[in-house]
Amino acid sequence: MTRGPHVARALSALAALTLLAAGCAPGSGAPAPAAPTSAPTAATAPTTASPPAAAPTSAPAPTTAHVRVATQNVAGDVLIHWAADRGYYQQEGLDVEIVPILDASQMTPALATEQVDIAGIGGTAPMWNAVVRGVPLKLVLDKGTFKPGADFGGLVVRKELYDAGRVRRLEDFRGLTVGLIPPGKASGNGAVLANALRPLGITFDDLTIQPMPFPDMVPALTNGAIDAAILGEPFLLRAERAGAATKIAANAELYPNYTVSALCFTPTLYASPAARAYSRAYVRAAREYLSALAGPPGNSTREQVDAVMARFTGIDAAIVRDMVPVGYSPNALPNRDSLLYTYQFFRELGLVNEPISDAALAALWGTEVMDAVLGELGRLPES
Repeated sequence: MTRGPHVARALSALAALTLLAAGCAPGSGAPAPAAPTSAPTAATAPTTASPPAAAPTSAPAPTTAHVRVATQNVAGDVLIHWAADRGYYQQEGLDVEIVPILDASQMTPALATEQVDIAGIGGTAPMWNAVVRGVPLKLVLDKGTFKPGADFGGLVVRKELYDAGRVRRLEDFRGLTVGLIPPGKASGNGAVLANALRPLGITFDDLTIQPMPFPDMVPALTNGAIDAAILGEPFLLRAERAGAATKIAANAELYPNYTVSALCFTPTLYASPAARAYSRAYVRAAREYLSALAGPPGNSTREQVDAVMARFTGIDAAIVRDMVPVGYSPNALPNRDSLLYTYQFFRELGLVNEPISDAALAALWGTEVMDAVLGELGRLPES
């Protein structure tokens, strides 16, 4: 695997099998990820006292394809890096180049212009509007799904409000100012919050939505600029430890099995053998990662996963160990229904102005590649 230069503005059931499920960029107060070098370099080993991951049991295959994968170096990118660390890409004959694109809004343009081959894109209004414009996307792999105990964040309220008894339940949310990652109402987290509040008769009209990045939410909760927020890790942990906020609902309670982001392939990559090869490596990484989560605390594979995550996110390993982990499908499949919900939700809000044809919606999903891959590796029950 090689690491590419920054593309400037371009756009766990499984314990018996292979080792078994918001974007939150590192923020102020946490070390920033190491900057990419000016030229591709070999991947570095995890900087940790934990023993290194075992060497792959299969010999590397001859390199047959170069695949450029865009990442934000956030927790949801762990499988991309774990597959590299375990040598799964090499075993598939792939030279995978990690291309840091820290601005999520640039992922779709980078795919559309094929400056990268794979990128993580969430079910947001801007994503659906790109589909409306005819941007060819293939949603293939799960890059983060809310699973019980593995939903990498949650809904919090200011501790002052919680301690006073003003806000203890979702039913208490009317009149609050709520922080959501940009673009606010049009974000995936906006759709998740609306899904949880709708049965209670609460809509966005009853709230003040304040778009802001995760790093700004902790001080905003501290100084009272916002009353509540959906926080991703490590900012959830940071807010709780600082006494700024109290968690009142896990993400998996707001919308169980909601897929936050999917790895999208360009049509060129999807039509090539490399699509199946990359997906095989990724599914293997997902199952090993989920087995590590399901194993006993402190198991060696979990320590290695945490070390890898600490390396690419720049978050201290001790904090990574205490964070709510990222959840995934054991088949690495995005939850199609949850993503289609976001489309319908944003249509209702008028944030996606034109309908998408049934044919265009059907063409979005990487069904053929994943059916083939899971036919080889076996399809596991979804939790």
